[in-house]
Amino acid sequence: RATLATAATQRLGLTVAEVDLQVTGLLDEEGTGEAGIAARLPEPPSAAPAGGGDEGRVAAAALGVEGVLRLTGTLGHPVHIDELPREGAALPHRHVRLELAVGADRRARDVAREVRTVVRRVLPDHPTVAVVVSAIG
Repeated sequence: RATLATAATQRLGLTVAEVDLQVTGLLDEEGTGEAGIAARLPEPPSAAPAGGGDEGRVAAAALGVEGVLRLTGTLGHPVHIDELPREGAALPHRHVRLELAVGADRRARDVAREVRTVVRRVLPDHPTVAVVVSAIG
């Protein structure tokens, strides 16, 4: 539990108030190499580069942020731009969702915040932006 809380704080930049953990299985020790090295999950595939237009601008802006390794397509296309009705407002607005991989040497929260800021600035209507970090490493 302490290791998980420490990793969430130091590697991801998250504040953790409580850890609820249950072990459901153990990996075989054979072939794991040095003690203490965690098993690696398979990397999500790199996504196809976004096309032109706004998707291309968003992709280029995100890839220009230090700490972004690549765009990923874990949940489908790496850049989603949707038109959303604004509750109680006269005009609808756009929402951007990005999926990406972050380098292990940077805190995921910090990289995601920087990507959000850059993407909002690159599009003229300054849409809301959500960043999904699907891989670290």
